[in-house]
Amino acid sequence: MLSLEYRAFLEELFAGLGRVKVQRMFNFDGLFCGQTIFGVVWDERVFLKTDEASRSDFATEGAGPFAYRARDGREIITSYYELPARLLDDPEEAVAWARRAYDVALRSPTSQRKARKRMKAKTARQPPRRRTQS
Repeated sequence: MLSLEYRAFLEELFAGLGRVKVQRMFNFDGLFCGQTIFGVVWDERVFLKTDEASRSDFATEGAGPFAYRARDGREIITSYYELPARLLDDPEEAVAWARRAYDVALRSPTSQRKARKRMKAKTARQPPRRRTQS
């Protein structure tokens, strides 16, 4: 569980991206901008969403992926890579990395499915038309 101070630090660090919210999920915390998760925090380590193109920047910095053990004992390696520690002292560059992670998250199939689902829900809530008599 993240301390309130660390939570506030992360929200301030990524404030240049927009309103960032840290939300508890399972055994870690998610970093959200709007309804889109672009990062995870585990053991006070920040991991940002990557794709094949952005992953090389993380590798150049010596950053590794967020990995965990599944209930059946298998190791699951995710597409989230650790934010280089030097960026925790550089909000401007940290936001640039977070913005790329957010863009990757928006393009992800999961995010696109959720956006379509939200759009369908909005159109379904429109009030029925009234019939006029002529």
